[in-house]
Amino acid sequence: MPVAEQELRQGEVFFDYYVNPPLQPGEELSLQTLLQIRTGFVFGPPGSGKTTLRLALEAECRSVDYRTLAVRYEFGRKMTHVPSPEEHYRALAEELAVDLFIQAVERLASLDMPSSPQRDALRRQMRLVWPRLRRTVQLLLQEDFSDRENGLADLWPRLNRPAVRYVPPSGKVKRVIEECLPADGTPPPSPQGETLLQAGIADARLWGYRQIFVLVDEVDAIERTAGRMLALIAPLVEHLARWQAEDLFFFFFLPPELQPPLQKTYRQTLENLPFPPGWFTFRWEKEPLMKLLHRRLRAAGSRSPGLDALASGEWTGSLEDELAREAAHSPRRLLQLVSTLVDVHARRDPQRPLITPRDWEETLKQWRDEERASTP
Repeated sequence: MPVAEQELRQGEVFFDYYVNPPLQPGEELSLQTLLQIRTGFVFGPPGSGKTTLRLALEAECRSVDYRTLAVRYEFGRKMTHVPSPEEHYRALAEELAVDLFIQAVERLASLDMPSSPQRDALRRQMRLVWPRLRRTVQLLLQEDFSDRENGLADLWPRLNRPAVRYVPPSGKVKRVIEECLPADGTPPPSPQGETLLQAGIADARLWGYRQIFVLVDEVDAIERTAGRMLALIAPLVEHLARWQAEDLFFFFFLPPELQPPLQKTYRQTLENLPFPPGWFTFRWEKEPLMKLLHRRLRAAGSRSPGLDALASGEWTGSLEDELAREAAHSPRRLLQLVSTLVDVHARRDPQRPLITPRDWEETLKQWRDEERASTP
């Protein structure tokens, strides 16, 4: 599981240290920009924060009433072959059903009782993924969540979704879900993926959603060759215009080597879209890396303005300069380095409050030993 996914599961703490990823000096990619462009390609190497941004966009859509349904579509290691459009559509329809269930429950506290058409729509979507939902729904109906930190949202990790806000348990929620339980013996949904996806879009509209954002991630989970990754997303890219007409928009979080072949192969297709996509590439230089680190320190309750303030007088240069250089433009690598540095300092000289050059040398040695051990 990506580090960002684990951290978002801790709840609102995620937003205490989230920073907009940098595009170039003085320019950041904000969530509001993504919400406005509707279709986007975001590029960055592993560890650059693509999944963090995807999670932040998902959480923003679920926390603020933009009338936007966020649908998570992760390829991951289960994508063992290049899927056809129909296979993509069926998988998408199932993920939409899971997300509509979750986000409907999240909204119930602030809505009037759902209408009969809305309950029918939710029942249809629950039936589509009932084997995945069954145990979660049983727990929702039977357990007491009044003393849980996130309320009913404590259930969402069971469905591979984070808890992004407190969801109050109530009799109203239980009544609605009980009324929407799929009837035993109902026939299975149509096997046609496109039909299922269209039905999901229609049911989302009944629940007041004006648009749907599909967040495509983990394309490089199995194989990082550009040709293979491009083939995985090709059925989606080729039909972007068709789904834009249904108010369904795709955001792709991709490794940088895919940008040239995408722009070359699909230039005309993408230029002719009713909503042209945005293209964004992360560039983590020292300043944004340190901004991220300082935000983390504040979120942890530290009063220190940065790690240079925690460096001993033996330093002739800057500890933060050394960290930025060794991080090699990767926020994940930076945070792992800092974690190792803190562990090394605590082990070597826990009574001494300041970090020494010797701590840093030992950190680099341990770091490189671990890198060599993990290299095939």
